[in-house]
Amino acid sequence: MKVAVITNLNKFLILFAALCLSFLSASWAAQIDASLLVPKAEEATIHSRQSVLTMKDIGASRPIELKGVEGNAYLSVDVRLDEVVTKAKLHLHYTLSPALLPNLSHLKVYLNDEVLATLPVTKESLIGPQKLDLDLDPRFFIDFNKLHLQFIGHYTNDCEFPLHSSLWANISNMSTIDLNLQSVALRNDLALLPAPFFDKRDNRLLTLPFVFSTKPSLNSLRAAGSLASWFGALASYRGARFPAYLNRLPERYGVVFATNDERPEFLAKYPKVDTPTIALMPHPENPTGKLLLILGRNTADLQLAADALALGKAVMTGTSIAVKTLAYPPRRVAYDAPNWLQSGRPIPLGQLVSSPVDLQRQGQPLEPIIINARLPADLFTWEVKGVPIDLKYRYTPPAEQGDASLRVEINDQFIESIPLLSSSGSREKNRLILPLLDDGSLREQSEVVIPAFHLGSNNQLKFTYSIPSSDNGRCKSSPQGSMRAAIDPDSTLDLSHFYHYAAMPNLAFFANSGFPFTKYADLAETAIIIPDQPNTFDMEAMFTVLGHMGRSTGVPALHFKLIQTKSVQDAKDLDLLVIASGANKDLLVSWGKSLPALLEEGSRSFTPLGKALDMAYEWFGLSEKKTSKSGEGTILLGSGPLAAIIGFESPLSPSHSVVAVTSSTPTAMISALDALSDGGKVQYIRGDIALIRGEGVESFRVHDVYYVGELPWWRWIWFHLNHHPLLLTAIGIAIGLFFALLAFGVLRSLAAKRIG
Repeated sequence: MKVAVITNLNKFLILFAALCLSFLSASWAAQIDASLLVPKAEEATIHSRQSVLTMKDIGASRPIELKGVEGNAYLSVDVRLDEVVTKAKLHLHYTLSPALLPNLSHLKVYLNDEVLATLPVTKESLIGPQKLDLDLDPRFFIDFNKLHLQFIGHYTNDCEFPLHSSLWANISNMSTIDLNLQSVALRNDLALLPAPFFDKRDNRLLTLPFVFSTKPSLNSLRAAGSLASWFGALASYRGARFPAYLNRLPERYGVVFATNDERPEFLAKYPKVDTPTIALMPHPENPTGKLLLILGRNTADLQLAADALALGKAVMTGTSIAVKTLAYPPRRVAYDAPNWLQSGRPIPLGQLVSSPVDLQRQGQPLEPIIINARLPADLFTWEVKGVPIDLKYRYTPPAEQGDASLRVEINDQFIESIPLLSSSGSREKNRLILPLLDDGSLREQSEVVIPAFHLGSNNQLKFTYSIPSSDNGRCKSSPQGSMRAAIDPDSTLDLSHFYHYAAMPNLAFFANSGFPFTKYADLAETAIIIPDQPNTFDMEAMFTVLGHMGRSTGVPALHFKLIQTKSVQDAKDLDLLVIASGANKDLLVSWGKSLPALLEEGSRSFTPLGKALDMAYEWFGLSEKKTSKSGEGTILLGSGPLAAIIGFESPLSPSHSVVAVTSSTPTAMISALDALSDGGKVQYIRGDIALIRGEGVESFRVHDVYYVGELPWWRWIWFHLNHHPLLLTAIGIAIGLFFALLAFGVLRSLAAKRIG
C-alpha cells in the first residue's frame, strides 16, 4: 500500500514539474531573457547624488524680505519619484534688524508644517550678516515639499505697530539646501508614465536619451520626433534635450525605438512583436534604471505606437500594451495652440491661470498676482494703441484714502497705477489700455512694427496691490492678516480686433515661440530637412527643436514631414526647418543667393553685413580674409567652431519661410541648442542671422523683409504706402490734381450753361 502511494506521489511530482517547465518555457518565449535584463546582485550598484539648491533655484528670484511682527515665506523643494532623501542640510544666510528684542524675536523653519528648528535672536546675531547650518530631518521629506520660513519680530514690550519699519529680517536667496538623494527602483508599470522619464517634481532641464539601432531609418526618426515634441510640451519651462544614442545603452533612463528588423543589439533576445507595442523594461546594467520601448513590426507600427503614447489614447497599465487601432484627431486650425491666447475675442483672465485661487492674495504685504500669457508672434499691431483690459478687482478697503494703489506691469515694464479708494468710494472695475511695446528684434528696423510684447511671445502680467496698514493709535492697529485682494476671473483681455500679418524673417519669433512653424500647433505645414546620412548631432538638434516647439504650443507635433536633403523638392508650399551640422552643405550652397551666411568647416561665407564684418577678426580669430567682388558677399577663413541660426524666404515657395540651424562642425551644433534653451540668450536671437560661439550671441539684419499673413485690402494698401512717403506724397498730389481738374471742369460746365 505504501509503495503504491509513493509511486503515485512520484508520478504527481513528475507531472507537476513538467507543467512548471512548460509554463516557464512559455513565459520565456514571451518575455526578455532575465539574464540579459537584470544585473547580478553582486554587480548591482545603487546610485546616489548630491543636489545643492539655492533659494533662487526654488523660487526666490530676489532676497527674501520678511516684515512685521509675523513675516512668512514659502518655497517649494520637490523630490523626484525615483529618489529618497537620506540627508539634508540648510545653509542659511540672513541679516536681522538691530532694533529687534532678543528675548521675544526669533526665526522658525518649517518643513511640511513640521517645525524643524527655532532660531533665537541674540545680541550677537544683530551685529551683521549671519550664517547658520541646520540639519533637516530627511524623514519629513515627501514628493512635494513646502519649506516655510517664519519671522516673529518685536521691537518693544509695550503695544507696538505690527508693520513698524524696524521689524524686518532679510534672507539671502543664495542660501542653499544640500540634499543627499538615493536612487530607488520603481515598479515596472506603465501607469506611472510619463514618470520616471519625465518627472514633474524635477525642475531641471529634461535630458532624455533616444536610443536607435546603428543606422535608424528616416521613419524611425520621424516617430521619435513626435515623442520629442510631446516630452517638450510636458517639460514646459524646464526645456528639454534629447541626445541620440546609436546601439548603446543610456546611463539610466531612455526611450528605445525598435522594429523587428531594426533594433539595438541589447534587444537582440527581446521577442518580436506582431502589433504596435509600448513596453517598459528594467535597465540591463542599472538596477534603478528603466527603458521605455516603442516597438513595431515595421516603421508604420512604430509611428502608430509613438502617436498613441503622445495622444494619451492608450490606457497605460502593466509592463506592456498593444495598440490595435488609433483614432487621430482632425488637423488643427491656425493659431489654436492651447498655450496661446486666441485672437478675435476677449479672453477672460480666469482662463490664463490653473485655478481662481491664483488670482487671490491675503496677508500683509500682499504678494503680486502674476499671469503668464503667450501671444501669437505675428499679431498686427500697426496703428493700434494697445490691448484693452476690462479689469475687475476687489480688495479690503483701506482705512484712509490716499496711499493705496493697484500697480499694473507687463514684463517688468510699468503700465499704470490705479488708486484704490476707501470704503466710502470703492471702485469695482477699471478699463485700461495695455500698450504694445516694440520687440527688441527690430530696434534697427524702424519701418517695421513687431507685433509682440517687450519679450516677444512669452509675457507676464503682474498686478500688485499696495494697501498700507494705518496706525490708529496706541494698541489699535489692524491685524496683519486682515488684508485681502483679488482680480475677478471674468476680467478680460481683448484681442478682438487684431489681424495676423508680420515681416519675416524674424528669428525672435522662432526662438521665442517656434513661429512660423507653430502657426499650426501640429506642424501640419512644416517640413524638416535633415542630411541624407544624419549624425547623432543632427538627430539631437531635430529632436530638441521639436521639443522647443512642443513647449510653445503645449501639444505634440503629429503632422510634420521629415525629408532627406535629396528629396527637398517634395517640400514645396511648406515652411522648412533645415538641420545642417556641416553635412547639408550642397543644399545650402544651392540656396546661396537666399542665405545671409553659409558655414563650412574652415570657412564661412557672408552676404555683406555692414558692422558685422568689423567684428569678424575679433569674433572668429581669422587667419585670412578674402573680399569678393561687390554684391557677391565675403568669405572668411577661420578654424574656430561656429553655429548659426539663419532665416530667409523659401527658394521653393514664395511667402514661405526657411529656418536653418547650422554649424561649421557637428559638435558646434550644441552651441545653437544651448542658446535656444537659455532664456538669457534667446532675447539676443533676432533679425535673419544669429551667430553663436560659446557664450556669445550676435544677431543681424542682412536681407530685405517679406510679409506673411493677411490684411483687409484697404489696410494692406495703407500700411505699405506708409513705408514709401515720397510715393504717398505723389499719389496725394495726383489725387488732389484729379479732383481739382474735375471740379474745374464741372464749374466750367455750369458757367457755360449759365451764360448760354
